[in-house]
Amino acid sequence: MNAIQAAFTDLLQDEAYYWYYAQQLNWGYFDHPPFVALLAIVSRFFQNELGLRVMSIVLSLASYVLVFLSLKEQTRQKQQFNFWLILLSLPLINLYGFLTLPDTGTLFFASLFIYGYKAFLDEKPRAALLLGLAMAGLMYSKYTGVLLILATIASNISLIQNRKAWLAVGISLALFAPHLGWLYTQDFITLKFHFSERPNHAYDVVNFTGLYLVNAVALFGFFAYAVFKALIQAPKQEKFSRGLVFMTAGVLLFFFLSSFEKKSQMQWLLPACYPALILLLERINKTSVYAFVKPLALVSLLLLLGLRVLIAAPQWSPIKLETHGVSEWAKEVAAQVNTPVAAFKDSYQKASLYSFYTGRPALSFNTLGYRPNAYDFDVRWRALEGEPLTLIDHKKNTFKGIERFQHIGAQYFEDFNDVLKLPLSSAQTLYAAVLDAYKNPITVVRIKTAPTGEILELSAQEETLKGATSIRIGIQNEDHPIRLISLTSFHP
Repeated sequence: MNAIQAAFTDLLQDEAYYWYYAQQLNWGYFDHPPFVALLAIVSRFFQNELGLRVMSIVLSLASYVLVFLSLKEQTRQKQQFNFWLILLSLPLINLYGFLTLPDTGTLFFASLFIYGYKAFLDEKPRAALLLGLAMAGLMYSKYTGVLLILATIASNISLIQNRKAWLAVGISLALFAPHLGWLYTQDFITLKFHFSERPNHAYDVVNFTGLYLVNAVALFGFFAYAVFKALIQAPKQEKFSRGLVFMTAGVLLFFFLSSFEKKSQMQWLLPACYPALILLLERINKTSVYAFVKPLALVSLLLLLGLRVLIAAPQWSPIKLETHGVSEWAKEVAAQVNTPVAAFKDSYQKASLYSFYTGRPALSFNTLGYRPNAYDFDVRWRALEGEPLTLIDHKKNTFKGIERFQHIGAQYFEDFNDVLKLPLSSAQTLYAAVLDAYKNPITVVRIKTAPTGEILELSAQEETLKGATSIRIGIQNEDHPIRLISLTSFHP
């Protein structure tokens, strides 16, 4: 079913972006660790939706089996039907069964980690190797995977004195070392982006904590009450059960606390899904109180099957979904592009979708008010020096020809002295976006230069710039919008 769904459903915008990752494999990317690019690698040989998603389908199936094998033997024998019924009735488990996103890897390695931890407690051979692979995979998929690791340690402090546990940690660090090396060479850009550079706004109880609470319930769908009840009633004296409780509660608690600073997204809570499912199945096996789960599962399964159809068949859907009409849109845009390369203003997702469906090169032209992304690292920018390109403003649906593209690569600035070193031509002008405490631009200031073209010292700049807490730098050529060139904000 997932293979059929994958083949007949147009891409999500983020999926196209991770397909772009796969076209230039690296040990890291601006927004994410690199495992999602490896998931999409098949698409380099079969450039269609199924090619992009086939590895995700395989890993999803593997994760289902690993979760099933993590149940107690008696539960596996008695609850096979309930296991598959409930698993395939969970909303995001359905969607991540065929989508290629960072959370796809997180789900697989979460299942491997749970299976490996059970084997470790049972003193099975090679359990430390499984745990090491799972921990590295969690971190290669998404940094929030560390929550499962820390929660497990918190549930079983004796692990700190266990030599085999340290062996597992050593294996995971050895496997994760290439990404750590990449982070070091890139000034820890990915961590900075997620922890301090992402635009945000002041706390809003409804959109922050309120949204989190909705997501925490929606994650488990109709089974939310049963899951939270099983979480409370799970036997805490058993190390494995205690570990599952800590994993589930740890993820939910972490994002509850973070909801007082930023909006939450439902998929961030996905690492809690599999440990919670195991706790629920074990409780169902011990008591008949959960008899209401089966009819709820059947209703949920039918609704999700209907959603699957609507995702793939826009002609039957009462509303337009993100996957509808994407391939047609790309072809319509391509018909209006008369240069070899297209640049989409402030849209890494549109640029990726366009390239995927047309096979033509495209880039994201990130302006001063937009956040950096992986396209800022693209080596094709320098190759475009002096070449024509079409600049597409997808919000206004406008197409602008740039006869000779001028390039200054994105870079890091520690302070204003680094800005002084920028070489400017007579056709280029520098600007600074002054940011508020939440990394949102509040004003744009032109950076003053001498008549001879040299950038003036900070003391000669406007007071707004001198007093700024943090700024980003952009550059404008004669016929270009202001292009973002600073990869992180900095204190001038």
